[in-house]
Amino acid sequence: MTAAAPALDLSGQRSASWPSLLREIFAPTPGRFNATIRIVVATAIVLATSMTLEVPSIALSLFIVIYLTKLTSGVTTQNSVVVAVAGAAAIVVLTLAVALTILIFRFTFDQPPLRLAAMALFFFLGMFMQRVFAVEAVGFIGAIVVLVTQAYVDLFPGPESAVRGVLWVWVVLVYPVVITIGINLLLLPADPEPLLRREAAGRLRALARLIRAPRGSTEAASAGASLAAFAAQGSAPLLRLLRLAEVRDSSLEPLRTERTAKIQLLERLVELGALLANIAAEPSPGQKHRLDWLAAECERYASAVSTGTLATPGQPPASAETDDPHSPLTPILAELERIISELPVAERPVSDQSAGSRGPFVADAFTNPRYAQFALKVTLAAMLCYVAYTAVDWNGIHTCMITCVIVALGSAGATIHKATLRLIGCAIGGGLALASIVFLVPHMTSIVALMLLVAAVIAPAAWIAMGNERTAYLGVQLAFTFGLAVLQGYEPSTDVTEFRDRFVGVVFGVTVMALVFAYVWPERAGDRMRQSLVAALRRMSELALGPGDRRLRAAAWHSIDEADQLSGLYAFEPEAYTPRGAEHYRWMERLLDLTRRVLLAQAAIDRLYEAEAAARTEATADPARTALRHTIAAAFAGVADRIETGTAAEHTSLRTALAALAAARSSADVAGTPLNGALALFEELVERVEVLEQAAASA
Repeated sequence: MTAAAPALDLSGQRSASWPSLLREIFAPTPGRFNATIRIVVATAIVLATSMTLEVPSIALSLFIVIYLTKLTSGVTTQNSVVVAVAGAAAIVVLTLAVALTILIFRFTFDQPPLRLAAMALFFFLGMFMQRVFAVEAVGFIGAIVVLVTQAYVDLFPGPESAVRGVLWVWVVLVYPVVITIGINLLLLPADPEPLLRREAAGRLRALARLIRAPRGSTEAASAGASLAAFAAQGSAPLLRLLRLAEVRDSSLEPLRTERTAKIQLLERLVELGALLANIAAEPSPGQKHRLDWLAAECERYASAVSTGTLATPGQPPASAETDDPHSPLTPILAELERIISELPVAERPVSDQSAGSRGPFVADAFTNPRYAQFALKVTLAAMLCYVAYTAVDWNGIHTCMITCVIVALGSAGATIHKATLRLIGCAIGGGLALASIVFLVPHMTSIVALMLLVAAVIAPAAWIAMGNERTAYLGVQLAFTFGLAVLQGYEPSTDVTEFRDRFVGVVFGVTVMALVFAYVWPERAGDRMRQSLVAALRRMSELALGPGDRRLRAAAWHSIDEADQLSGLYAFEPEAYTPRGAEHYRWMERLLDLTRRVLLAQAAIDRLYEAEAAARTEATADPARTALRHTIAAAFAGVADRIETGTAAEHTSLRTALAALAAARSSADVAGTPLNGALALFEELVERVEVLEQAAASA
């Protein structure tokens, strides 16, 4: 067996240059063009309706269309059913929020101090709900409606006009929701069923691409990175699409058991494929022949899944004399062949269901003080902005207060990242609006010309908004700023004062939020990244003691994925610009990469022993394997303690336990059986754990 460089770097490569970042932002992805068309058509209908019927706050109505269409991130949730369900929920929340604000008027209209206190209290509750409620948008919508309506009460001459204005707010927000739901259901709908088929076929094709690509090539790295991302997601996105497809078409419900079983087989296929991309072992001639068969079967089954046709199971090639029974590839290939053969006929009841339905609140909603601290920080920033622009009597910069709500996220890095996107989007949208006001708007004589101008800006903004989640908010803000500046009334306007005030308000709001989140109960993305990595290692330690627990495996992947996302936000925090912070970030990135590699090998071993539970040789090797698992679990716990507390971990005798397992295998005289390959996988796992221990100790 010869060694080769791994085909996959799991370190989470990110764009290193502006051209690559722009390609990432604008690259076409499945469903993106259709979503852009739906947004452009819906905004055109809303614009024509608002201009014709003179509905106020046109820009806010256009914002609702884009916000609702991309309310949930990810290809598995951006579909027509989610938009319809979220839209219906938004109407209910908006109605309750408007009713609440009118009730508050009843007691506070003529009492400014009491109104300020009520505004702060209910805003705090809304932001708290945003963090602890399973559907974050519920708290966001309620908070922003109460805040804005209470803050603008001074603009009305009396209670009657104030109530009328609040009811107009309900109209401004609700009727675009209805139009958005209708457009998403009727025009080029993104149905969950085709999305489910496309996602399943994508996983199979990624494995086929990996197998066929030369090892170490760019194509192999790309396919391996896709499989690693799919492995981190697990089966949850596909199961979610399966449920949504049943909501859309109830005739699919009888197929639930069969399709759930196939989705969980796909999850195993993806995990093994990601490990296959990351093993530095050259396949033997016999193994290459088996890999070619696997690639062909993956392509064949992917085509069947895409078109909705039935696929018959293929016959795996027999093991050849040139196969290396001691190679770590041997058990992986055997399991891949078993899964591929079973996929077309998987109909058995599901025994390893996912971790149940979530409750309405996060698990630590009322025990974790950070949620209340977050709500207090946002409330403090918003109230500071309100008091500031009221004190100087500059109502035009009221966007500073709204900015506090919009950019508020869990950590300082996430908040500053979103605030940065808001500033950039505001600058681009404002620049386009300024050029339009000066050169185009004075020459417009019909609503058709205005609709064409708005569509020309909304289309690229929608394209960005429906793309990569790291930059999607840039598109939302671009469209919203352009609408605020250009759509100031029901006739052409060349006044740029409003745009100036809005932009000043955004800059002021971003500054206040950055200062508050950086220095008041700072919640750092870097700290949360470390906590997520520690959580992953502790779950892996538990998994080592009790192999086969699918929930623990999924939880470990979730923690690693969460840490990876937080690592991208750390660059926006003040500590990232210090030499010590930069060094710490590189250390954490290294540990995250190594932990991901270890989990791939650990998951493959667990899958192998699940399949070989009834093998007759297991009883002989079990004590030694159990001892090795306990040693590996102790190593994971030690690395977690080192990362969390900085204390040195006790030495773990991984090689001694591995040698004992090898001796048990030799004494059992099982040469040539799959256990030889399993031993090679254990060697791979031990080597990766040792590298992880060394990296943790290098801090």
